[in-house]
Amino acid sequence: MKVMDEVRYPPLVVAGVVAVCVLSCVAGFEAYIDTADYHAAQKDTFIVGQTFWRFAGAIPLLPRGEMVGYLTDLEPGSVQNTTAFLAAQYALAPNLLVSLDPRVKVNWVVGNYSQETDAQQTAKIFGMQLVKDFGNGVVVFRKGAR
Repeated sequence: MKVMDEVRYPPLVVAGVVAVCVLSCVAGFEAYIDTADYHAAQKDTFIVGQTFWRFAGAIPLLPRGEMVGYLTDLEPGSVQNTTAFLAAQYALAPNLLVSLDPRVKVNWVVGNYSQETDAQQTAKIFGMQLVKDFGNGVVVFRKGAR
């Protein structure tokens, strides 16, 4: 049985491999720093990042997996409305959010408001019971319960 001889690479090859390793590490760190700086400079215009903590209190009140109505004070069809709706949908999954519509039967409704609102008055207008106003623009209503 033949034992392999020790392989010796020329010094320039070893130096080249070390240089490639060092430069790869430096490039990786620079990419990380550039990405961190870029994200720090970006503003969360629609406050999507706050959605999870805003809706955290509503999640345990809603029956899991049920269709839930959605109310907002934002302009229908606007970018702000669409962004807020999709962020709320993501935060409240697996519940399916649907815009409040008399043709769609829902027992629970979530309000997502950008400004202070009279939740008690909203409940009265839509024939709902106010379950909880979290004070951060998120309100939970129940339909048909009196």
